[in-house]
Formats: sequence, C-alpha cells, structure tokens
Amino acid sequence: MISIAICDDELQQLERAKSLLTQYALEHSQYEIKIQSFAAPLELLSFVSESGGFDLLLLDVYMDGILGTDAARELRAMGEKCEIIFLTTSRDHAIDAFSLDATHYLVKPYSEKEFFSALDKVMDKLTKKDEVYITIKSTDGISRVDLNKLVYSETDNHVQKLHLSDGRVISVRKSSTELFELLEEEPRFYKCGSTYIINMDYIVELSSKGVAFSSGARIPILSRKYTELKKLYMDYSCGF
Repeated sequence: MISIAICDDELQQLERAKSLLTQYALEHSQYEIKIQSFAAPLELLSFVSESGGFDLLLLDVYMDGILGTDAARELRAMGEKCEIIFLTTSRDHAIDAFSLDATHYLVKPYSEKEFFSALDKVMDKLTKKDEVYITIKSTDGISRVDLNKLVYSETDNHVQKLHLSDGRVISVRKSSTELFELLEEEPRFYKCGSTYIINMDYIVELSSKGVAFSSGARIPILSRKYTELKKLYMDYSCGF
C-alpha cells in the first residue's frame, strides 16, 4: 500500500490533483494507492502528528496561514521522511523546496503528462528494490560501490576518493574523467570541473560558494560552474 496525501487550500486545485492521482492509480494497477486530501496545512500537520505520515505528499506552496515549504520543514522536524512533490504557481521557492529533500516541483498549471511523469519518478523511488552497483579496482582491492550511496567523489593526487552516505571513503586510482565514464549514464551525476563528481540526489543547498549534501558534507565549487550546475540541478529535479 502506498499512502498519498494532497494538501491545497484551493478547492479546484485540490480536486484536480485528486482526479489526476485517481486516474494515475487506475492506469497503474500494479500500485495499491490510498489517497487522502487536506484543505489546510495545519490540518495536515495535526493529522500526521496524531496518526502518522504518508509515503508521498503533494503539497501546495502558497497557502493561508503557513507556506507549504514551512509545513514540510515542520514535517521533517517531526522525523517524516515522505517523498514530497511541491505544487505551486512560482519557481521562487524551488531551492528552498529541494533543501527539504523534495522529489519534484511542479509549476501550475501543470499538464497531465508532467503530473504523471513526476509520479513515475516517485513510484520508481518508492518501489525500487535493486541497488545500482559499479565494480571498481580500489586501493584496497576490488570494491563494489552502490551508486545510491555515492554522495560525491573528490580528486586527490590522481586518486579519486568516493565518499559514501554511510561515511565510508573508497580510494580509486583513476582520473576523474575515467571515473565519470562509469557514471555518465546516470543523469544524477554531474562532473563539476576536474576535482568533483557529485550526486544531485543528495544536494540540500546550492550556492555560488559551494554545495551542501544531506550527508552533512560540504564542498566548494568554481563560481563559473554555478550557473551550469544550478540549471542542470533544476532540470534534473523538475524532470525536464
């Protein structure tokens, strides 16, 4: 069972999202989907506090009383790790949204195709069981690296240091170009100059000074790479 909540204080928008979600569920019978809707963010927060959370939350940003991004921040503070798709009329809160580990950001009026594409991305993430590995020769022997855990790699004296989400660091005697050739079929990875390769799934903060990851790590980036990375990250996160 995949539990999904929709929160939007505009009734017409709430009903449209619910209708599209119902249609998606009918067309994807492999998923058992339960839908619940809320017309106010405080109503949603109260429900989660008393009854538990959801697997996926479709959350409007601009609502009376509290912004959807602030409601999401409160949910994260409560320990909720649900996937979040923000629904909004503006891109102004996009960076803030993804700092909350949002899966997608849909700008109204979104099309059925865009809505379904966002859901496909979430469902794939929720139901994905298989880990994606590369097998690589490291300084310690042969290492099997789970790409879902690879946060970033860093060049250090012709050695690539692979930083994993569990805190491990695997050293590989390859150039960053050679390593990226093993990763470039995965759109989540970006080669940021000759020093870093980063996994955009882990980005929680992005500025011209550097990148912060959900693992707690921070790295600097070249200012000339910021615009390119920002666009690529937004395109990747929004499914463009």
